[in-house]
This record gives sequence, C-alpha cells and structure tokens, in this order.
Amino acid sequence: MHRRVLSVPLIFFAIAFFLGAGQKASNDPAFRQINSIVKSLSEISSLSEEHPVPYGRMSKRQLRQFLTKRIKKTLKPEEIHADELALKMFGLVPQEFDLKKSTIDLLTEQAAAFYDYEQKKLFLLAGSPFESETTTLAHELSHALADQHFDLEHFMEDTPSNDDENLAHTAVVEGQASWLMIAYELKQAGKPPTPTTEMLKSVGDSSEGAMADYPVLKASPLYIQRSLLFPYSEGTLFFDAVYRKLGNAAFSAVFTDAPVDSAQIIHPDRYFSHIKPAKPDLPKLSLMNATGEITSGSLGEFDHEILLTQYVGAADAARLAPHLRGGQFKILSTGKEHKPVLQYMSQWDSEHAAGDFFSAYERILKAKWKRCDPALDNGNVFAGTGDNGYFVSRLQGDLVSSVEGISSIDDWRRLEQLPGDTVPAATAGANLSYTVEWSSQREDSSRRSGRHFPFHFVDVCCGGAPQSSRVGLQHPRAGAKIIKSVSRQSRCARVHLHDLPALPGRLESDDEIPIGIRPARLAGDRHCSQSECRSAGG
Repeated sequence: MHRRVLSVPLIFFAIAFFLGAGQKASNDPAFRQINSIVKSLSEISSLSEEHPVPYGRMSKRQLRQFLTKRIKKTLKPEEIHADELALKMFGLVPQEFDLKKSTIDLLTEQAAAFYDYEQKKLFLLAGSPFESETTTLAHELSHALADQHFDLEHFMEDTPSNDDENLAHTAVVEGQASWLMIAYELKQAGKPPTPTTEMLKSVGDSSEGAMADYPVLKASPLYIQRSLLFPYSEGTLFFDAVYRKLGNAAFSAVFTDAPVDSAQIIHPDRYFSHIKPAKPDLPKLSLMNATGEITSGSLGEFDHEILLTQYVGAADAARLAPHLRGGQFKILSTGKEHKPVLQYMSQWDSEHAAGDFFSAYERILKAKWKRCDPALDNGNVFAGTGDNGYFVSRLQGDLVSSVEGISSIDDWRRLEQLPGDTVPAATAGANLSYTVEWSSQREDSSRRSGRHFPFHFVDVCCGGAPQSSRVGLQHPRAGAKIIKSVSRQSRCARVHLHDLPALPGRLESDDEIPIGIRPARLAGDRHCSQSECRSAGG
C-alpha cells in the first residue's frame, strides 16, 4: 500500500512518546553532548563518525512549514491523491480523510527531533517535552551515523522496488536507531549495552500507552496509527533478532542485505531464510471507457493484518495474515468523470489459507460499505453491488482477487466470465432445456437451443399455476437436471446453471462456462429471450 506521504517526511523523526515526557530543556546545553554521544554510539555499533553532524533548533511552526514544503517538493499532487484514493478504496480510511493534512498534523504533534538526510542536519524541536534531550539526540545521531555509511536517501528512495519493501526499509532505519538508543542508555548507566527483551517491548508498549496524550494520533484511522508505529515497535524487535544472530555485523547487514517486505520484519526467520514475497500478476482488464491507470502497488502482511483487524478482528488477523505470500493492486480510471476501479489480487501459502481469507474478504466488503447487495455467493465467487458500483471477488486455488467500483453492467458481466472455476452447463449450440409442470399440464421448451439462454440462470413464471408447480432445467446428458418448486406468491422459480450437478464422463469444451450471474427480467408466463430481457430492462 502506498505510504509516500507518510514515509517521505517521517523516516528520521524521533517520536515523542517513544522517548518519555518531562520538563522543557534549555537550548544550547543539549548540543554540547553531541561529541560524547557520537563516541559512545560508535563504540557500540562499530560505525565510525566520518564527519561532524550539523545541528539546529526548529519551532513547531517552522516544522509545519518544513513538512509542507518537503511534501510539495517531493510529491506531486496526483501522487498524494493516488495514495489517499488507494487507502479509501480498500476501506482503510474514511472517504472524507485528508491524507496530506493529517500527516502534517500528526508529525507536528509528535515530533521531538528529526534528522534531515537531504541537508545532512539534525534538528531539535524548541520546547520539546522531554526530561532530557540526550535520549533524543542518541536516536537522531544513530540516523546520522547510518547515513554516513549507507546513504539513507538512496536506501529509502531508490532501493525499494515496492511499497511493502519501503515499509521494511523504514523499519530497518527506525528499528536500528531505537535499539541503539536503548543500548546507549544502558552504556551510560554502566551496564552491558545489550537491551533485554522487556526493554525492547517497552518501545511498542509506551507508544500504545501514550496514545491518549496525542489527540491527533488517537483520532487517526487504525492504518495511519499503525503505519507510524510499526517501524519503531516491530523494527526494533527485528533488529534485535538480527543482532543476536550476527552480533555487531548486524549494524551493516540490515542495510547491505536489507529485508524485502514487512513479513521479514514481523518474522525475522523469513529474513534469514531469504523468503521473498510473491507478486501475483493482475490480469489485464478491458473496461468500457477506460482512461488509464491512476496508480498501482503492492500489499504485504502489514497491510492485510490491519485490513483484517479493522473489519474482522485482531484474532483472525493474527491467524490469517502470516499465510500471505504477496499482494498487488491497481486503480484504473474510467469515464469522463475518471471514476476509479480497484483491481486487487493476493496469493496465499495454501488453497486452504486462500479460502479462509476469501471468506474474511467477503466480510470486509460487507463491513467497509454502507450497502453491499450480493447477487452471487457460492464459495468461489462473491459478486454484486456496493457503495461505489458493481464488484466481483473470486477464489481460484491459492489466489484471491477482487474488482470493485465497476460502473458498466456489461463490464461486470464480462468480468464474471474471467477464466476460473467452471461448472457443467451448456453454451451456444447445445440443447439446454427447461420444463414447467403443473397439475396435469406440461410446457416443454426442449426445442430451444442454448443460444436462447444468454444468462447463467433461467427464470420461469407460471401464470395461474397452483402451489404444486415445479420448474426443471436439464442438460442433454443423463443425470444433469434440477427440479425446483415454484413459489405460490410469486409463481416464479429461478434455476441457476451452476446448480446443475456434475455431468458424468469427460466434459467437452463447450460444456464448460465460467461461474457467473446475469440479471434477467421476466416476460409474461414464460422465460424471456435475450432481446425480450433487454427490452424489459434486464
């Protein structure tokens, strides 16, 4: 998921609640500690200081101006719009959410200091609410040392090939600095500079506990909150796992052999095993009045965990998200109004896991929209209409896909026929028939061929039929038939082709059609033909 607006200004911030609250500090004395702090950090990490680090003060007002200018310089308005649109289409933020303003408000509220990799300069915020600014400086000077050896601008902006890898790199930068900050405090206290598990967990615990002190953060959507906290909490635990395996070589390894996705941060064993994410190919969509691509990107375990947590629950998120192998998405523009259409696909480590997520994604769709009217839900396909148009979600082996926001009913019908699960039925040229029976009378339309059945279900109405009426649908092959009762109230019955039992013997190519649905209207007391259905508004 895109985090360009969040990641560009955020990477090198020391967020206040990670470092503890206290009294205001004076201006100059804090900077007099820089040389001694750098010396200690170098001893712990074996990263030497290549040159002195410039520093300065900045007010909250100046910080807000700085962030506004940096975002304007780094990101085009259409890129900000694309990031915000992606979050909204997945349901991760409300429709009225302003990503740019929210990001600036959040960082201005929380920031205590930051290291600007473009200017190669450290800034402390005037009046930062810390008992001592020494800890803040230790965190930011850790960034400065890393930048002198590994070029953090290149590491953050040029190296990542996708969004999830960018999040992993951010976790490396912040996790290493947070670990080194705690190690520095231990060294200053005369203890071995190796943080304990309890100390490391306190990084995440303190962020959750201090949420009430930061109203902008507390009021932010869950995805925004976790995107800001993940690099510190999970990044610190990740670096500790690498340090315990490699020792001081970890300070270089996490940059020269960096993790490639959020799953490697969450599960360090995947990092050591070099398990790379899958990149399922999104099929090319042929949409009417398509005007181009708005944006595209990747979705990792972090994204799926938050999506599941938000709409299904933390327990199911913890159970399902680790089984993700990789995800991709694309947003296309259609029509004169450039209406967005979301195309999404994820790959899972087993068909069973994919099936579990498909069921969960159905719940996500129902929860993220105010209106979700399913027209088909058969375990492999979930399709219908939502707040922003038609949708089709599909389970195919270890893949889960979804297309959402479709405006054209013709596009929707074609999408339902994308290659995938098939069911025995008849296509054009086969003698599919339906039979209506009531009392001693019988209407047999077996003379109709398959071309008279353009839809994937047959509607039959029996005018004046008694309660005992039945409708049947059959295929020429033996055993493929359905008998359904006709409602006394509506005097109609609908028979779906995918309800046909499996045909015996080998299926021919013209016996297989993709699972799908078709909205059909009725014409009098009979099944309506294709032209009649269209004239009736079907």
